[in-house]
Amino acid sequence: MEIKIENILILWDEKVTDIFVSLINTLSLSFSEKEIRNSMAKLSENENFGRLFAYGFGAHHLWVAQRMITDPEKVMENRLLIVEF
Repeated sequence: MEIKIENILILWDEKVTDIFVSLINTLSLSFSEKEIRNSMAKLSENENFGRLFAYGFGAHHLWVAQRMITDPEKVMENRLLIVEF
């Protein structure tokens, strides 16, 4: 499993840094797809995580993107990170 940070983190909210570090720590401690899925489900219970970030799964990866400050229903054009498993 490999975590690839692909874009810069936009610090438009004071909680972004703490939640991003929590995300990276959680992913770093996950060793299987099942653990990643369970960890992401747990992280998404935090309303600030869902307000600041969006995520999804492909066949062999997890992607995470930052939400836009102007319209939280939309995500930034480029994803923030990808985890291949």
